[in-house]
Amino acid sequence: MPGPISDGFDPEWGSMENAHKIKVAIQDVYSKLSGILGQKSPLYILDLVREQNLTNKIKASLTEKEWRILRFTCERAEYSI
Repeated sequence: MPGPISDGFDPEWGSMENAHKIKVAIQDVYSKLSGILGQKSPLYILDLVREQNLTNKIKASLTEKEWRILRFTCERAEYSI
C-alpha cells in the first residue's frame, strides 16, 4: 500500500511552499506600491478605468525583480477576466 499523499501539492507551482513564496513576493510588492500611493484605499476597478483625473506622475523606483513580479501579476489579472 502506498504511503500518504501530501496535501501540500499545488498543481501549478508544484508545492504549497512554492505557492506561498510567490504569494509573499506579491504581497511585498503590493505593500511597496501601497506606500508609494500614500496608503490610499484601492479603487473599484471600473471606477479606476473610467477615471479621467488621475494623471499625476508619481516618481518611484522598483527593483527589476519587483517590476517583473508586477508584470506577472498583471498577466494573471488579465487571464482572470
